Amino acid sequence: MNTTAKNSRYQPSLPEKTPVRLVKSEHPANSQHATVIHALPNPSGQAEHQWYDVRFDNGMYGRFRECYLERINEESANVA
Repeated sequence: MNTTAKNSRYQPSLPEKTPVRLVKSEHPANSQHATVIHALPNPSGQAEHQWYDVRFDNGMYGRFRECYLERINEESANVA
């Protein structure tokens, strides 16, 4: 199995400007809306190892693994 070829085709599932909600109960920003600003390099090519930089609606920045970010639709993002 050629994992190099597989990894070279890997694309993060949350593109830049995707609205998300933090779902990490122990974090003070839990349930707050944010926007993906950057997907970090992911040599493993596995979603569970993907990290993202996000900017919360209040201007705070954070870096989280994909499992803590829930994609939200733009209509609900504008309501909050």
